Formats: sequence, structure tokens, C-alpha cells
Amino acid sequence: MNKYLKYILLLLAVAGGTYGIHHFVLEGRGSQQYWVQSGYSLLSLYFFGFIASFFVTIVVLLGQWTMPKNVGFIFLGVMTVKVIASYLFIQDGLNKSENDFIEYNFLVVFLVFLFSDVFVAFKVINEG
Repeated sequence: MNKYLKYILLLLAVAGGTYGIHHFVLEGRGSQQYWVQSGYSLLSLYFFGFIASFFVTIVVLLGQWTMPKNVGFIFLGVMTVKVIASYLFIQDGLNKSENDFIEYNFLVVFLVFLFSDVFVAFKVINEG
């Protein structure tokens, strides 16, 4: 299987699986009403995370193809852009509620996709 497709399907599986688990945990705790005051939804957080990690995966794989000795630096640069984009995405929802609902949920989503990005970079660096 093409490694591009393999990593994208892995990313899709991670996103879908963790979204389902995250949704059911919030549903079980009765926390769904907090989304209204935040201006975000769990789906929008996961969609943003998926698109950002998709971009990271593609750039890292293209970096392996064009500059295999610099994949680590490419990964660090792309992750810097991703962190800045993530902050710009979530900044309107920060400090809106007393219970930090959006902050904790965004942190969970960000860390899930961060682990996915690190896994892809680790596999790509160790292939070359």
C-alpha cells in the first residue's frame, strides 16, 4: 500500500476513534450543554485537528521525498506553524467560561493529533 495512503488512513482511524470515545465520555458526563457557550463544537475541534495533521503528514512525507536528511527540521517547522494556527483557531474560545471546558477539550484533541504527528515523523525518519 502506498505510504501516503497508509498514513492518511491511520490518521482518519485515529481521528474517528478518538472522536467517538470523546463524544461518549462527554455525553456520559452530561457536559454537552457547555458547547453552546463556547461557540465551538467537538466536531469542529476534531475537523481542525484532522486538517492540520493531514497537512503535517503530507509535508513530512514530501520532505522525506525531496530532502530526506532534513525531515526532522521540516517536522519542527511545520509543527510550529500548526501550533500557531491552533492558537489562532481557539483564541476566541479561551477564558469564556468558569470551568475551562473548551480549554480542556481542545487540549485533548490537540494532544491526540500531536501524538499522531510525532508517530508519522518517527516512522518517516527511521525509514530513511
